[in-house]
Amino acid sequence: MLLLAACTTTPPPTPTATTPATQDLPDFRHVHDVQVARTDHTILIATHTGVWTITDPFRDEPGQLERAGEGRQDTMGMTLAVDGTVYASGHPAPGEYPDLKSPNLGLMRSTDGAATWEQVSLTGEVDFHALSTATTSGGAVRVVGLDSATSRLLISDDSGQSWTPGATVEARDVHVMGAAPDTIVAATPAGLQLSRDGGRTFTLDRDAPRLVLVDAGLGGTLVGIDPQGVVWTGSPGSEDWTEHGSTPSGFQAMTYVPDDSPGNQPWILIATDTGLLTSRDLGASWDPVLGQEAG
Repeated sequence: MLLLAACTTTPPPTPTATTPATQDLPDFRHVHDVQVARTDHTILIATHTGVWTITDPFRDEPGQLERAGEGRQDTMGMTLAVDGTVYASGHPAPGEYPDLKSPNLGLMRSTDGAATWEQVSLTGEVDFHALSTATTSGGAVRVVGLDSATSRLLISDDSGQSWTPGATVEARDVHVMGAAPDTIVAATPAGLQLSRDGGRTFTLDRDAPRLVLVDAGLGGTLVGIDPQGVVWTGSPGSEDWTEHGSTPSGFQAMTYVPDDSPGNQPWILIATDTGLLTSRDLGASWDPVLGQEAG
């Protein structure tokens, strides 16, 4: 877990139509990823005990946290394609898939919001700890995954049916740029690594801040969080980076929603070791969705 700078506790805001309300946080143990469905802003939370969901946090009546389906798998990596398909990986729950040669789920996908899963490929072979998707110029779904055992990037241009090996890169997070799917960024201990050839090679992006989590921003930019919890926006491969606010301590996962929230206002969702929080001002302030108030 990353150690971040301490922050001052502020009283939780009163829930309104545009301010999330808190609920108790179940025993997730750890949140590996968070995603938001673009159609209805349902939040998907990838945890050690399966995928959990909660409806749009900005609704007048916040929905209840629920388990998505019956799956209890340790969901290590998760991403959402443009069409809403959920791609994930991880390890089976105790007693599930006893015939696997190794406890790795490979790539699986769901077309019903993580309620049910279909095994796609690499079952029993690979555990992806980071996943990202984009649509290629030919209309195919590109899936990029980081093999946790080898740190090798694997690339698929047929929705995960077949794979091509890419570079080996020690990364915590990877992201395929939607407007330019041959451009892939990897958040590594050495700094942001940049590939312009579909993940075959990477070079250090020396002008970028050292980020640990990254996601698509507005207009082909990135939103990222550095080890101290500072939120950054910028363009990979350029000097155009701007420092914004900071996250509460103990952050574990992040996603950015660039469109059609209330007032057409983009927002960040983060998972910390105590809850889920949102920010609509790039980290200057945070509102709680689950668990304790922002700190």
